[in-house]
Amino acid sequence: MKATNRLQVVLSLLAFLPAGSLLEAQYLGGGAKTMAETQLADIETIGEKFGALAEAFPDSLYDWRPMEGVRSLRNVLVLVATESAFFPVAWGYDPPQWAAPDGFVAQQRLLQGISKPEITAEIVRAFEHVSNLIENMSDVDRSREVNFFGLDVDVATAITLMANDMHEHLGQSIAYARMNRIVPPWSR
Repeated sequence: MKATNRLQVVLSLLAFLPAGSLLEAQYLGGGAKTMAETQLADIETIGEKFGALAEAFPDSLYDWRPMEGVRSLRNVLVLVATESAFFPVAWGYDPPQWAAPDGFVAQQRLLQGISKPEITAEIVRAFEHVSNLIENMSDVDRSREVNFFGLDVDVATAITLMANDMHEHLGQSIAYARMNRIVPPWSR
């Protein structure tokens, strides 16, 4: 394969990596060396950014939505906290002890009525939960086949799919912030 073709293949593959990815970690000083370390760093960064955005919005805008039929900020924050708690269930892990015993939908309902400080704390707790699982996974655990988002994949790939989903919701939340003239804290 010619060098230009190899470069095209590499650049094409890099387009599928989440922000805060292997490229950033190895070439921009992120320090992570393995895919597991890179995924962990990415999930931790996403969690920190969600926590910072949750704090940056005033209470009065938690139920704001850009138009009818789309999630409010509260809905997005509740969703990502719930996903962080329950996505690992699809990877073969038990839900956290503090989660609603009836599962994902029950957890979302439970969190809908809580205050801004409680939502922020829930985001921190849920991302710590998933980060701890990822950090403590063995290579055998990461290679186990699971069905995630309707796909038969290994757990390592499921983690990447989770990160991609979280990045989508983070982008949505950033757009909500900018529409309300709120500068994301890490952009100041």
